[in-house]
Amino acid sequence: MKFITAFFMAWGNFITLPCPYKKWDGGLKNMMLAFLPLTGAVIGSIWGLVIWSMRSIDAAQPQGLAVPSPLAAVLAVFLLFALCGFMHLDGFMDCNDAILSRRPMEDKQRILKDSTVGAFAVVTLMFLLLTWYACMSVCWDKVPCVTFFMIPVLSRSLSGAAVMRHRPLGTSQYREDYRQPGKWKWHVMNGVLCAICVLPALALAYRQSFLRPAILMIVEMAVTAGIAGRYARRQLGGMSGDIAGYMICWSEFAGIVTLTVTAGN
Repeated sequence: MKFITAFFMAWGNFITLPCPYKKWDGGLKNMMLAFLPLTGAVIGSIWGLVIWSMRSIDAAQPQGLAVPSPLAAVLAVFLLFALCGFMHLDGFMDCNDAILSRRPMEDKQRILKDSTVGAFAVVTLMFLLLTWYACMSVCWDKVPCVTFFMIPVLSRSLSGAAVMRHRPLGTSQYREDYRQPGKWKWHVMNGVLCAICVLPALALAYRQSFLRPAILMIVEMAVTAGIAGRYARRQLGGMSGDIAGYMICWSEFAGIVTLTVTAGN
């Protein structure tokens, strides 16, 4: 029963779709983080299905109907962020506001929790979304949909592992769970669930002659998430949910850029 509760806690927190089972247990936060790959699988499945549907409409072109590539790119980018309520973009913006202020750490931590939006957040968000749009315009109809499915699975697995592993900020909602005994098993569960989702997807990518780009995407996402997380923790003094969102946005950015480069060659 705890596993069911933890999974739907993750659903209710990180997916905007209506949660079928609403129950909260504050002692299951680490288990909830272990289920992040499955929330990514839900998001990735819907995202991939919508992209596949737009491709099918474009291929069939009934009565001249087709989805123009610019519109398809906008819809694909919007949907990925909308399915999680834009919360990871919020963390990305907060972290950039704090880090790029170049102020002492105490001021950066204060800026991180400030609800107002600063110039650095706006500028970095603009360039992030512009790059996402440019990439999706190129690759939305050239990359196997199963590869898109893997992006939110991997990014959430990496960020969930980082939240469990690294010392949290004093203001983080996860500070009370950091020293919970037996946390190693939730790390293992996170990795196993990620593998269960990703390995069949890799097999399908292999069947579609897209295995090497998919593996390169995984490597780039893991490296980028690691670098972004380490940099943000050193700048801000610890781990937090905002930094997890920062890691997700950077790793997914690396994933879509890698797919665009490989699809364009």
